[in-house]
Parts: sequence; C-alpha cells; structure tokens
Amino acid sequence: MLTASDVKNQPGSGIDHLIGDPDRPILTVGPIGSAGAGCLSFAAASARADAIAELMAGVDGAILVCSATVADAVGADRTTLLVAENPRLAFLRAVRNHFALARPSPGIHPTAAVDPSAEVDPTAHVGAFCSIGAGCRIGAGTVIHSHVALYSGVRVGRNVTINSGTVIGADGFGYEKNESGELEKFPHIGGVVIEDDVEIGSNTSIDRGTLGDTLLKRGARIDNQIHIAHNVVVGRDSAVIAQAMIGGSVKIGDRAWIAPAAVIIDRVSIGSDTLVGLSAVVTKSVPDGQVVMGFPAQSDAEFKATRAALKKLIP
Repeated sequence: MLTASDVKNQPGSGIDHLIGDPDRPILTVGPIGSAGAGCLSFAAASARADAIAELMAGVDGAILVCSATVADAVGADRTTLLVAENPRLAFLRAVRNHFALARPSPGIHPTAAVDPSAEVDPTAHVGAFCSIGAGCRIGAGTVIHSHVALYSGVRVGRNVTINSGTVIGADGFGYEKNESGELEKFPHIGGVVIEDDVEIGSNTSIDRGTLGDTLLKRGARIDNQIHIAHNVVVGRDSAVIAQAMIGGSVKIGDRAWIAPAAVIIDRVSIGSDTLVGLSAVVTKSVPDGQVVMGFPAQSDAEFKATRAALKKLIP
C-alpha cells in the first residue's frame, strides 16, 4: 500500500520533509476542499495559512502537500504534512508517479489511415480515425490520439502527445492579389517540425511553412483551440494557452508564456522569458523578460500608468 513516506522518498519528489505519521496510507487524490481520510491533496504556495488550517480542522487522516507556513498553521495531529517549497510541483509529481492514467498501448489503430511512405516508430501510438500523410515521421513513445490529421511531410519527435481533433501541416493563409484583383495562393512547400517532448491540445491547427518549416521546439506546450500560422517558431519550454492566435512568421523565444486569447500579429518576435497577458494584442516585438498586456499590448508599467491616468479623468 502506498504511504506518505513512499511519496516523500520518491527520487526527485520535491518534498523537503514529512511531519506526522509516515505510514499513513494514501488511497486516492483529490482537491483540498474534498480531502478526507487517505486522500492526498495540496495547498498552493500562495494559499493563506489560516484559511487552510480552518479548512483542514475537521479532517482526519488526510495527507497534505504544503508550504512550511501552512504546515505550521495546520499541525500534524490529524493530518500528515509533506512540506515542499513548491507544493503544486511536488503534488503533480506524486500524482504522475503513482496515479497517472495509463498511456495508450503502442501500435496503429485499424481505423487509422497511414500512408505507406510514413514512418511510425513501433513504440508510438496512432489512435482511431487518424490520418497520417505521405512522408510523415513519428518518433518513439509519441501518442497521437483519435481524429488527428498530419498532412504530408510532418515530422514529430520522441515522446510527443497530440490530442484529438488537431490538424497539423495544412496550408497557411497566404495570398497575393494579381492584376485582376483576384487572390492567387502562395505555395506552401515547407513542413512542420515538432521536436521531442512537446504536448499539443485538442482542436488546434498548426500550418505548414511556406518555403521553410513551422517549428515547435523541445518541451513546448500548446493548449486546446490554438491557431499557429505558417513559419512560426515556438521556443523551448514555452506555453501557448487556449484560443491564442499566433500570426505568420512569429518567433517566440524560450520559456515564454502566451496567455489565453492573446493575438500576436505577423512577423513579430516575442523574447525569451516573456509573458503576454490575457487577451493582449501584440503589434510590435517584445524584448526578453518583459510582461505586456492590453490592446495594443504595452509593458505592464505602461499599462498600469495608463489605467491610473484614465481613472483620474473619470469622475
């Protein structure tokens, strides 16, 4: 049976020390609001210690991952405390190590349509009703869930996850008006390259490049319902979150955070370690390490100053 000490002693657990009964059994996991006997839960590092102590006052036999401040407030008389500098990170590691859902078995579902020229590693999983185009390459340990379409020439690295309904490698939106005012399509002869350890949500579209490749670098995280246009580069360990629109030829640096519903117009560069705020519209390049927000997007200091000035103008 899994115990609190088992979780604490897992290599790389992120748990600094244990307070209370080390042999307390862990039977399930859940949110702190529904914690009970045998339930492993966590309190975020930002949580108010007094509020968590009040919440846990009537609970017997729970196991709580928390900060040292919360641990002091809760006490270990009725709860086993796993103290961590980053409780959420330690908790997710515990869940991943001991309670994660099983990954789909390797192999290609019989309903999937895989072009004979595509290369699928035998340890990869291709789900039901997927379409894998000519010349695609899918690396070891990758999981492609049902109803995903990879157009020709898409290259997917190792240990990538692509969720249902996503389309990768379709032509981007590129047209030029001719002498008669008609729109002639710009050829898209590039591809899409997805490096190792990337995760892509459901119902997302990632367009192929025009002449070069659209590129998602190692460790990138792409949420549900994202549009990534042709020739985009998403840097290592960057996150693009729900309903964001990344315009053509945008370059996003490493460890950037693009918040929900943000819009980044064509050919803009977003620096490394940058945060683009909720629903921001980015119309010019952003240097490394900046926080931008608003419409049009501006630095957080400019945004706050503008809001303060507006409040003075409005009675």
